[in-house]
Amino acid sequence: MSPVISRSKYSDSIEAGNIDAELRKQGLSVFAWSDAPGATYSPHSHGHDETIVVTAGCIEFEIDGVRHLLERGDELLLPAGTVHSAFNPGDEPVRYLICS
Repeated sequence: MSPVISRSKYSDSIEAGNIDAELRKQGLSVFAWSDAPGATYSPHSHGHDETIVVTAGCIEFEIDGVRHLLERGDELLLPAGTVHSAFNPGDEPVRYLICS
């Protein structure tokens, strides 16, 4: 299974302030995270499927040599074992939810 990006999927839920509840209704465990501008994560993978939902700012993921810029409301589905790296290219912190 390949990674899947859904643009602006959760923009309305973030605006309404119920994004956590919506993700938990889907059976996901939700963990809030943030990274300062310039934060970098070296290539790595996880032994479980992971869903990333950006709630503020932007973050760039690189998967199989392709860069994907995620912004507020975007969702990234990373199947278990997907090697990826990440970088905050913005001037502000990025905030996102890590779900499994």
